[in-house]
Order: sequence, then C-alpha cells, then structure tokens
Amino acid sequence: MLAHTDLAEGLGCRLDGHTVAVDAEQRTDVPGVWAAGEATGIGGAALALAEGHIAGCSVAARLHGTEPAPAPAALKARTGLRRSAAALASAYAPPAHWPEQVTDDTVVCRCEEVTAGAVRDALDLGAGDARTVKLLTRAGMGWCQGRMCATAVAGLTGCPPTPSRRPFARPVPLGVLARHHPQEGLS
Repeated sequence: MLAHTDLAEGLGCRLDGHTVAVDAEQRTDVPGVWAAGEATGIGGAALALAEGHIAGCSVAARLHGTEPAPAPAALKARTGLRRSAAALASAYAPPAHWPEQVTDDTVVCRCEEVTAGAVRDALDLGAGDARTVKLLTRAGMGWCQGRMCATAVAGLTGCPPTPSRRPFARPVPLGVLARHHPQEGLS
C-alpha cells in the first residue's frame, strides 16, 4: 500500500520516495502547508495523531510568531511509531525478483480484475511504460485509481512507479462551504 500523497502533490509538495517530505514540525517545502498521517508514511492512527499534534502546534505557533512547543509525549510517540513502521516495512518488503514469481493468473488490479498475464501481454504488444500498460489493460483505472496496484504494475513492467498527476481535489473557500451548510444547533 502506498501513502496517500495526491493532495500534497497537487499543491506542489516535494516527495521523499513515496511519502510527502516534512521537517521536524511536519512542514512541507510549500510555505503554509503541513502534512501528517498517511501522507507522510503508512504508520497507523497513533502515528497520525502524534504527527497531527506536532503539526497543529507548529501551525498555531507560526500564526502567533512564536516557536512551536509540541508535547514531549507526541515527539516521543512519533519517533517510536516511525521506528516501528520502518521495521514492519522492512520485515514485509517484497522479495528480490518478485515479478518473476508472480504467475500469469494472479490478479494484479482488483478493481478492474487485471491479471499479471494481461500486463505481460501489454508489454508484448509494445507497451514501454506503466501508463501505456494502464491504457491497454485498465490496470489502475478502477476505484482506487492505482493506489493498490500501481507498484505491482510498475514492478511487472520494469518501470518505476510514477505519480498520477491527476488533480485529486481542489481548494474550496470556507465561505462557500458555510453558505451550503446552515449552522444547526450553534448559538
């Protein structure tokens, strides 16, 4: 599974491998944009909460012109949980030469029910990159938009995974949302 970086990429944030690059305060390289949780790496809800706390403290402090002071417990939790996530990622890394071990009848893209054999057939038809394989097989065109299968398709094609470069979302001003959702039960 890959980190959810679509929104950050759309904002122009730099990636560090398959995750959004952040500093110690969870700031990205785009001014005014912080990232926490799954975008910065798969690590579970507890890690997301710790990163969110750190990011929130940083945002609040920067707005007031002060230095952030997140709770020491959040900093300690982030360090430990990132270490645990890295250990799990290392323990469950795909084996070397895994594409050669995948049989043709193995479903690679669950959303579109595309098999490894279909991906290999696309290569035989002259597809030289993951995008062309996607066009020939529909792998990555389903509900998940390749979040689950893009790495496998890239591995089978021998191509590095590439970001989709499709706009995942667009900003909506809070005033627009407020006009469409009357405040119920607020005094």
